[in-house]
Amino acid sequence: MSEVITNTGNSLSTSEVRLWIGQPAPETWHPSFTTVESVEEVQSLNSPVPMLVIALAPELQDEMLADLRSQQITALSLIFVIEDSLLSPYLANGVFNEGFQNHLDDYLNRLQMGKLFDHDNQEFLLLSYLWLHGDCQLSPMKIAKEPCLYHYPLLSSWDMNTMDSFIWLTKLCNKGWLETVELTNRVRYSPCCQSGHLNYIDLCPQCQSIDIQLQSSLHCFNCGHVAAQEDFRKTSSLSCPNCLQSLRHIGVDYDRPIETQRCRSCNSLFIDAEVQASCLDCDTLHSLSSLLIRNLHCYKLSLAGRLLVHQGAISNLFANQAGNLMSFMQFCWLIDWQNKLAKRHGQVHSILAVKLLNIEQLTRENYDFSQLEALQERISTIIRATDACSQYTEEGLLLFLPFTDKEQLKIVYEKFNQLKGLDSLPIEFNIRAITLPDEMGENVKDWLMDKLAAAESL
Repeated sequence: MSEVITNTGNSLSTSEVRLWIGQPAPETWHPSFTTVESVEEVQSLNSPVPMLVIALAPELQDEMLADLRSQQITALSLIFVIEDSLLSPYLANGVFNEGFQNHLDDYLNRLQMGKLFDHDNQEFLLLSYLWLHGDCQLSPMKIAKEPCLYHYPLLSSWDMNTMDSFIWLTKLCNKGWLETVELTNRVRYSPCCQSGHLNYIDLCPQCQSIDIQLQSSLHCFNCGHVAAQEDFRKTSSLSCPNCLQSLRHIGVDYDRPIETQRCRSCNSLFIDAEVQASCLDCDTLHSLSSLLIRNLHCYKLSLAGRLLVHQGAISNLFANQAGNLMSFMQFCWLIDWQNKLAKRHGQVHSILAVKLLNIEQLTRENYDFSQLEALQERISTIIRATDACSQYTEEGLLLFLPFTDKEQLKIVYEKFNQLKGLDSLPIEFNIRAITLPDEMGENVKDWLMDKLAAAESL
């Protein structure tokens, strides 16, 4: 291990360990680096490593990237490469250049703000990684030689089973911590061995033979005989080989059956062959409906995920100490029940939908969450202990206000309107209201969404 000192105006604090792996190639803009040759040397430091630069041949660089991401001390580090390689788009944080200091400052700032750096919990580890590296996305990589066909290199470096990772990421989306960016591919796997190496074959629907061929057939109207067109051809004219009737006019003497395929094993004619998937790894035939389907997405951190990393606790934008935040399904059950009571006893209730229109933009432009936390506290003061609420989207809140008519809703609306006065957080609301009782029908969710969509903004 040795020191490489370059002449630069950038000062390096003792807490900022910068490592160079590979052959040093100092430039005038380079900061001070400690050179190391192996992952073992990195581990021997026994201290966090904010930044590393790898200068190795592509294959060695990919091995080093996978090793570094698998180590607790460097799993979340800012890692640059001198040149791109196969794995660098998935495991590195870009090419090392003169703009590195902006990336490092942003990384260190986020590192100080985060409160969820638990390396023993892979869910929190992934959220922390996406948080620390700004607009980083988790993307799948194609590996055609492997049965899985695709994998997420970052998760693979954490020893996560590839097939399990697909389901695991879906669960994180269901929790609201991740959101999909784009669908990159849809892959089908064998239900027996979970291999994607499949060969799709056409089979005879009668005997399941693969020995089928296209055949142009003719149908004689006189005797009903059906056979290959070659059997009807006699010099330059057509005649039925069964009844010897001359066939001159299609539609009058004969026609062409819609069955255009013939099985050479059982001689049956059919329109469409039966398609099945033959696994090249376990030699098993599967119907298409039995194949495992996996949608491969690129993922990014959601608003709820960013809040979780920053606050260090499972929370959401509309967290309320009163404890009356319920799931959307519970909320639908509640308003259905209260609607029946309102009809029976002549009561009037209101449902308020509050949507924060620009919260996603605000949290991306300014990741200092202090103003956002102040907004959360103010929202919690508006929600009464007798109100029921549900977060139906990341930025949308549903409020059930018992014994509240539209006139009384003006007071609630004014309280939300006052939140726009928060300094340095220009929040925008869209508020809609509906009242009970009403004719809901059997599907409360559809009724609620339709009524809110038709309601005018307050």
